[in-house]
Amino acid sequence: MGDAVSTLLFQPPPPSKLKEHKIVWLKTRRGTKIPGFYISYRRQGGVETCRSLAASDIRDSGPSEGVTILYSHANAEDLGSIYPWCKFLSKMLQVNLFAYDYTGYGMAYDSGPPSEEHCYADIEAAYDFLRNSLNVPSRNIVLYGRSLGSGPSCYLAVKSAQTPVNPESSKERTEPVGGLILHAPFMSVFRVVVETGCTLPGDKFPNIDLLPMVGSPTILVHGTNDQIVPFNHSERLFEAIGEKFRARPIYIEGMSHNNVHSQVRPLFCDRLAEYLEEHVWSNIEGDRSSPILPKAPRRIKHLVNHELEYSENERTPKAREVIGL
Repeated sequence: MGDAVSTLLFQPPPPSKLKEHKIVWLKTRRGTKIPGFYISYRRQGGVETCRSLAASDIRDSGPSEGVTILYSHANAEDLGSIYPWCKFLSKMLQVNLFAYDYTGYGMAYDSGPPSEEHCYADIEAAYDFLRNSLNVPSRNIVLYGRSLGSGPSCYLAVKSAQTPVNPESSKERTEPVGGLILHAPFMSVFRVVVETGCTLPGDKFPNIDLLPMVGSPTILVHGTNDQIVPFNHSERLFEAIGEKFRARPIYIEGMSHNNVHSQVRPLFCDRLAEYLEEHVWSNIEGDRSSPILPKAPRRIKHLVNHELEYSENERTPKAREVIGL
């Protein structure tokens, strides 16, 4: 049954192309090779730059400074299709960003069939690249998981909160990641189809069971018109987050599953920037006074009352938070 669930769950799109010299190849603990790309955000002389870097140029860009998002994409996506969105996030949030493909997706289509276990090994390889190859401190890393990507992101958030820095030390100090962003997340795969009441054998990505063990500030993003992962999944997941680590969620009326409509992007970016400022930037390692880092979060021009009305046939969401906790 597990294999059947994986076959239905994972739907890799036809592979898209990226410039080969901009690809970082990673080897996972399960022996597969997966691609990733790195987008660097910097300010120099008052001018901001946001661009993808060749693998050979990343280490010289100062990757250990500032905040870095580790992005885990949704189903039916790969690196080529998400690149414009990732560059938009990097620029609007003023952060570095590293994204990777899952085993069996995109340029890793021939590395083997995708699976839950591969996804966990894939994000571990990406995190290891940031931590050990680029020397990015754990508290400077924010995990961003969209839909399917919420599974590996929750997994890694828990692992970082529970793995001792020095296993031989009696203090068992851990280094949890700086933050966790879950965009259209699900409680577990089975629960997307039917509320089982508990995690059954064969279920995949049991985020509802992992979130109580996360030790990082966590924010949820969900649209009330999501027809793939029902909105109430985020409501239930919010309750599962430890109270100390709950950030005010972003619930947007009318937003669907597969895109953040241009009309709600100002609200979306403003709220994520607020989250980073309140919960992440103050805790990063390094000097924020560095001239290459932003001095304050970007403020997207606010929509009047955070609300826009549309006619029925436009089918565009209202840019309004329906729940603010």
